[in-house]
Order: sequence, then structure tokens, then C-alpha cells
Amino acid sequence: MIRGVARHLAAQRRPLARWSSTASKPSPAADTTGEKNSEALMPVKPTPKPKWHEFTPTRLAVVNTVGNLCSLGAAASHDHMLLRLLAGLSSTAVFCFNAFMPKPLKTHQQTAAGWGFAFAILHFVNFGLLLREQHHGVQLSDEEEDIYEHGFQLHGVTPRQFVKLLHAGAKFVDYKPGQHIAEMDKPVDKVSYVVHGSCNAERLQDLTVLEFHQDVFIGKLHPMRYRAEYTGNGVKMKEYEDQSGENWEDEWLIESAEKSARRMRRKRPDVRKLLADGISEKVGHLTEIKAGSAWCSDIRAGADGCRVLEWPLGSFTCAVGSDEKLCSAMEQVDEMSLASKISAGSSRKALDGYKDLLELVILDGRIGPEEKHALHRYRTRHGVPDAAHFQMLSELGWSRAEFEDGILNSKWAAISSLWRKQHPELAKKTSQK
Repeated sequence: MIRGVARHLAAQRRPLARWSSTASKPSPAADTTGEKNSEALMPVKPTPKPKWHEFTPTRLAVVNTVGNLCSLGAAASHDHMLLRLLAGLSSTAVFCFNAFMPKPLKTHQQTAAGWGFAFAILHFVNFGLLLREQHHGVQLSDEEEDIYEHGFQLHGVTPRQFVKLLHAGAKFVDYKPGQHIAEMDKPVDKVSYVVHGSCNAERLQDLTVLEFHQDVFIGKLHPMRYRAEYTGNGVKMKEYEDQSGENWEDEWLIESAEKSARRMRRKRPDVRKLLADGISEKVGHLTEIKAGSAWCSDIRAGADGCRVLEWPLGSFTCAVGSDEKLCSAMEQVDEMSLASKISAGSSRKALDGYKDLLELVILDGRIGPEEKHALHRYRTRHGVPDAAHFQMLSELGWSRAEFEDGILNSKWAAISSLWRKQHPELAKKTSQK
């Protein structure tokens, strides 16, 4: 009976349980509303801001475009400085594009960023060096650049060495035709380099013995002696003094004693000494540009004047002597100057010499067969053209026929008149015949 009552109570509780379970399940509409309410009650999380080292896709596109434009400009540039600047900016853009992506970098992106950074550093370092060279490097005017290219560059003088010479007190001086540049027997106190025009060395009035044309030094330089003076090397100074002295007999004895040794090991001859000796044999002693020397001739500007680059002797020798490489280069410059001095004006001097000789021969109005023969030999030996010969005769008042006859017409008329006065009867018979 008790069991029956329990079963009856359990049967009554089941519908209630079903109802309670059904009631406990919310309807779909009520469910949605609850979720919305729960979401409304939850706090809203703020959108995270991008980090400073992460670019957005738009920024990355801008960086990529700028880098490509810089590369294009570098490829089209002819200026080395601009090329370095644009190439550095392009490499920087490559570095930024790979390093500032908004995601963890992969290995190939790290490698690309590293190479871009390395290239950017190299380009910017070279750009800085070029910029420094432009502001603190060699800057020459048009005239100075022309002088350097024609007179110094081919002989090994660097632009910095040439600028060093210019800074040693160099100045441009213009001389009018015939104006004195240096006077004979006066101390040498300056170094002169002919830039334009020409100048002449004269021993007597209007007698040119040597011509200095464009791109040569006036006189003979001694670069190694300047080096010995600068370093205070007394032994070298004595050697150079002995070489310029009159110890010809001692030198001849030494050469004779070492004749066989020189045959086995020949040294390169001193071209500068050979050229200087050639000039000395041709026109006499050449002025030596060194302390204690004096000018051996008057130096005057040529017929068209000249422009000269001048240095004080002391500052020039100090500037050359302080640089051993510059000394070697200046020896080559002086060597070329000596060669140019030998060849310059040689034809003009031959013509002037022939004119002096011709003027002396025809001074008395007569030319003998021996004198004609001597004049012909001189013209042949020195290459005096016949046209120049007849032009000189015309300037001296002689015609070609008179030269062939050997007597001037005016002279013949004077001689005939004098003969008629002295021999009137013979002159009368001659006229009758």
C-alpha cells in the first residue's frame, strides 16, 4: 500500500517536472533579447592603434613608389653627386619597406632590409665625401685651368700641387710691348712663367739672344736644390753647388777613371743638363732661378706684349721644396721648357743674323764675288729663303738687278761722275764712241 501511494505521488510530480523544464527554457525571442542585453552590458574594447614601426599598406605603397622614383632619377642622372644622393634615398626606401611591415619579419625580408641599409650607408658616405671635396677641394678659374692643362698636367703635377703653387704668392702681371721684366746683373728675386705672348732675352740693345714663348719658365729652375734647401741637407746642397761650379777638370778625370765601369752599366743621361749645355753653347749662360743668382740678360716683353704668372722666389722655392713628388714633376716641366727655348725663335734669329751680315756687306755700295759666295753659303746653312733675302735687299734700298751686278746704281752714278771729272778728255772720247 505504501508502495502504491509513492507511485501515485511520483506520477503526479512528472507533469510538473515537464512543465517546469518547459518553462525554464526561454523562447527564441526572449533568448535574442537576452543576448543583446548581455552584449550591451559588456564593455567595448578600443581598436588598437598601429605601432610606430609598422606602416599601413598605403604608407608602404608610398615608400615603394618614392624608392622607385629615386632609382629612376639616379639611373638618368649625369651628375655624380646627385646620383649618389638618389641612390642612397632609394636604398633607404628599400630598407623602410622591408623593416616597417605590420607583421613579423620573415628571413628574406630581414635580409632585404639589411642589404638596403648597407647600400644606403655606402651611398651617403660617398655623397658626404664628394660634398666635402666640392667645398674644400680644388677650384680653379678658367684661366688657371687652361694654364694647368697646357703646362703642368702632362708632366705629373696634380691639381692640388698646382693649387699649392698658386697659393704661394702667385699673381698675374701684364707687360706692354718692350717693357722691362728683368734687368741684367740684378739679383733674381722672382720666378716668372709666360702665360700669353712672348718675351725676349737681350744682351745688347735690340739684340735678342733667346725667346721665351707661351707656357715656359724664364730662366732655369733647380727643383732638387729647392728640396735640399727646404730639408736643410747640406751634403745635397754642396753637390748641386759643385755641379754648377767650374770643376770641369775634376769631372773629366773622374769620367776617364770610370770609363770602363760606365760602359758596363750605363745610366740614363741627364736630359736637363744636356739641354742646358746646348742653350749655353748657343746663346751663352742661362739665368739660374735660385737664391744668390743674377739675371744674365735683359728680359723684355715681345712685340705684342705678354702676360706673366709671377711668384716671389722664396715662397716658390719653399712650396716646391716641401713636396718631393712636386720636385720631380717640376724637373719635367723645366726639361720641356728648356727644349722649347732651344727651338723657339731659331728661324727668326737666323733671319736677323743674315740681315745684319747683309747690311754690313752692302754698306759701301759694292758687293764682291767673295762676299756673294759667303752670303749664299750662310743662306744655305741657316735655311734663309730667297724671298726673305730679296725682301731684306728691298728694305735696305737694293734691287735684285743691283745685287746681281754687285753695285748700287746711285753708287755707280757717283763713281762715273767722279771719273768724268778726273778724266774729262777720256770721258769725251768715250761719249763720242
